[in-house]
Amino acid sequence: MKLKKNGWLGNYALGASYIALPWWAGHALFGDLSPTIVVLTLFYSLAGLGIAVVNDFKSVEGDRQLGLQSLPVMFGITTAAWICVLMIDVFQAGVAAYLIGIEQNLYATILLLLVIPQITFQDMYFLRDPLNNDVKYQASAQPFLVLGMLVTALALGHAGV
Repeated sequence: MKLKKNGWLGNYALGASYIALPWWAGHALFGDLSPTIVVLTLFYSLAGLGIAVVNDFKSVEGDRQLGLQSLPVMFGITTAAWICVLMIDVFQAGVAAYLIGIEQNLYATILLLLVIPQITFQDMYFLRDPLNNDVKYQASAQPFLVLGMLVTALALGHAGV
């Protein structure tokens, strides 16, 4: 509840626990937890912040009554929905740019291709009615985000990062 008092921090903490912490644990146990991996997964966790915001649409009224500052309460439904999708898309594109920077162009292309269906589902479901389509959007789009993380992991392994 303390983290939910600030929508930015709470959602980032949730995104990092979904993405960065498991990745770090895996690298710490089975590989090399390098500063590059730490920074890249923190960056990817910003996309996870967007995914965490989707969950806030289920509880807008309750958050408002309890004085919790989720992003939909802070910015309103429409603006929070746009913040959500931009966080998801922009930070995945940033990871793709990093992959291009380390000459993993094929993986970067695949990652960007996986963002296209996410954008499609964002337009079809989430941005049109985030309160009623949040679950449908997550079920449709989130597998592509997860596949994108797998592609990124494969690219990093291929590059020896």
